[in-house]
Amino acid sequence: MKDLYERLKDLKEFSKAYEILKKEEERTWEIHRELVLIPAYSRHEEKKALRFQKMLDEEGYKTYRDEVNNVYTVINGTDAKGPTLYMTGHLDTIFPMDTPLEVKCENGKYYCPGIGDDTAALAQIIGIMRAIRDAGIRFKGSLIIGGNVGEEGLGDLYGMKHFFLEDHKSGIDGFITVDGTGNEIIYGGTGSHRYEVIFSGPGGHSNGDFGMPNPIHAMGRAISAFSEMEVPGEPKTTFSVGVVEGGTSVNAIAGKCCMLVDLRSDGRKELEELDEQFQRLMVKAVEDENNRWLKDREKYSDKYSKGETALCDKKVGLSVRKIGDRPVGEQPEDALIVKAAVSAYEALGLTPQLRAKGSLDANIPISLGIPGLGVGCGGDFGGAHSLNEWYRRDSVPEGQAKLILLLMGLLGVEGVSEPLLPKLLKRNDTV
Repeated sequence: MKDLYERLKDLKEFSKAYEILKKEEERTWEIHRELVLIPAYSRHEEKKALRFQKMLDEEGYKTYRDEVNNVYTVINGTDAKGPTLYMTGHLDTIFPMDTPLEVKCENGKYYCPGIGDDTAALAQIIGIMRAIRDAGIRFKGSLIIGGNVGEEGLGDLYGMKHFFLEDHKSGIDGFITVDGTGNEIIYGGTGSHRYEVIFSGPGGHSNGDFGMPNPIHAMGRAISAFSEMEVPGEPKTTFSVGVVEGGTSVNAIAGKCCMLVDLRSDGRKELEELDEQFQRLMVKAVEDENNRWLKDREKYSDKYSKGETALCDKKVGLSVRKIGDRPVGEQPEDALIVKAAVSAYEALGLTPQLRAKGSLDANIPISLGIPGLGVGCGGDFGGAHSLNEWYRRDSVPEGQAKLILLLMGLLGVEGVSEPLLPKLLKRNDTV
């Protein structure tokens, strides 16, 4: 494999593509700056998707935009029996639609929310498409390439779920998500379950209705017990309460409160066990809050003697709703697609950094048994998911070139090499 990538690197078509990337670097940056100024909060990506699609149209490609706003084009291979690989970057960001967006430069760094994650990839993918075409690189296998939705936050990978579970239930043999920058190669997916937990009750006056079970107290019990859960260190398993909301006044027993919960694990079994433990704790917290006032029934239930419902009989209720489900994706470090990426990077003198798990678009195809990777593009960035996110224009053509070289090996080059990526005979039925 290493010898193959050394040969591919020396092809005149690859050298020409590299030169095109260098020549078009400023054009790629102009696209980058334009796209980052289009808000694209998860599940609100339409405006950015439309502009991205138009940019692909302007490059002369026939484009497709599906019903959830995934945008892509197909570069058909020369061999109809060859493999098909899907490469994409995500259109969405974590920032709400009203977040101020302005690109500022300080000390060689460009600051703007979303400028690295994942706008850099989108702009560079357009440059990659242009270089492949203008350099005359002819893949034997076919390449689907573009931008997708729903990677961030509560997007729950809905773009990838739609693509792989509805629009393309077969026919995809490999997957690469370009996410962030650098030479990291992620070859597995951390699974996660996200929940909205609502505690509700009749509510009342903090003094006059004292003795009534309190939803916020129930949530407090739940968080306290939740925080004491024990989880394995290997595979890495984590939990967190990320958002709490509720209540109306300091002198009121709340009618409702809620919290958002994140459960994660690198292992399928461990994630399911964590979920079961979490579910039990939520139920017990509500039971404990309701039972706490029953034991003092006569003490706090003055209305009971008048024939009215006792305050302690007005129960706290519970609603647990799953709002996110990212499957665990497991793939060995010596998988063919991983070794191909390592060889491609090393052929260009780069040092690949292998990472076993991440939470990204590749979770879906890997969980389906489709070989997949998460890789970075050119440049450097930091402050991800913060208002101070920054991007530095370091080695952008080099970052794009390594991805073109990786594609050349996986899909094969007409008249030069056969595809490394095999046709997938079967895949898992569900994530």
